[in-house]
Amino acid sequence: MEDVKLDLNRICLDKEDRMLNTKMRCNHGLLLHLMTSWSDNNPERRFWSCPYYGSNKCNFFLWRDGVVDERSKFIILKLEKKVKDMNEMLKIMKTKEELVGSYSDREIMEMEAESAFTEIEEQCNSFVKMKDEVKNTP
Repeated sequence: MEDVKLDLNRICLDKEDRMLNTKMRCNHGLLLHLMTSWSDNNPERRFWSCPYYGSNKCNFFLWRDGVVDERSKFIILKLEKKVKDMNEMLKIMKTKEELVGSYSDREIMEMEAESAFTEIEEQCNSFVKMKDEVKNTP
């Protein structure tokens, strides 16, 4: 089961923002994708960065968004926690639903088995009765 995820890049996309349509390249000439920071200091702040690490890196880095103020950081972190908690609750509810479904399926199977057993019992009684009738026939 997948968690519910919000793609704020898509939700908050401003089609008038020319920077989002700009083809940003690092010093290697690579076309860069707009990334999103998930750190506590820069929650959901977008940036471009060279994808290479170590000795190959060119140190290209550019923030797309301005600095996030403290109140916004607090609110964003609280909302992220709320989404996480709701995902956990969703998992629990789905598990309970599966258990209830399994219980119901078992209950239905038991009723069907009981019905089949009753039918077999009735047939056996019918055969015994027929056997007795055949025995008692002159």
